[in-house]
Amino acid sequence: MNSNWREAMPSATAYLVSKVLYRLHHRPEDLAAFNADRMAYLERYPLSEELRIALRDDDIAALYLSGTNPYLLRAHCIGVGIPEKVSLAALRSAGDAPNG
Repeated sequence: MNSNWREAMPSATAYLVSKVLYRLHHRPEDLAAFNADRMAYLERYPLSEELRIALRDDDIAALYLSGTNPYLLRAHCIGVGIPEKVSLAALRSAGDAPNG
């Protein structure tokens, strides 16, 4: 297991979260649906409640630790207007999080 992630890579969970982020930022209708009602949009995917909440709340550290593709996570931060300073601080805090 990579020490940066909670899941063995690649995992189905990491793939699914990355797929959600890809669709959000490559399909305008998906981003519009997400922005209208994040939890309703996320119900389309077989995600854990923990990951739905992380996506809803833009919990960058939790998404990174789930094994999300870091390039898609960065694109998500840009796409939803999370300032770089905030996203980098979240990633730094993820490095301090216990694995497991």
